[in-house]
Amino acid sequence: PDAKYLKDFRIQLGQSSATNDFRFKAKIYLWKDTRYRFTMCTAENSKGQLVMNIRDEENKLVLESSDPETGTIYPFIDFNCSRSGLYQICYDFSERLPGSGAGIISILK
Repeated sequence: PDAKYLKDFRIQLGQSSATNDFRFKAKIYLWKDTRYRFTMCTAENSKGQLVMNIRDEENKLVLESSDPETGTIYPFIDFNCSRSGLYQICYDFSERLPGSGAGIISILK
């Protein structure tokens, strides 16, 4: 109830052997001092789970929806934007397995 829908991305990807880069990428402008929620919804018939990361204009990793140390994948992550600018949002499915799903971006009040 405290979130306002902003945008969504529908993602459908097949099996991949590439291991170094996310396969679905989009750019979005985010505003400083705004709190965003990124929600990952994975379809029931998907073999992998939808994961994402956010990179800034210098391609520096800012945030990711999984913890590489524990293997935990979070269904949503909140981001307090500290600098306005163009960000790249990258989606893929865990272990590069096939899947479909949606990435939803909301602004938190």
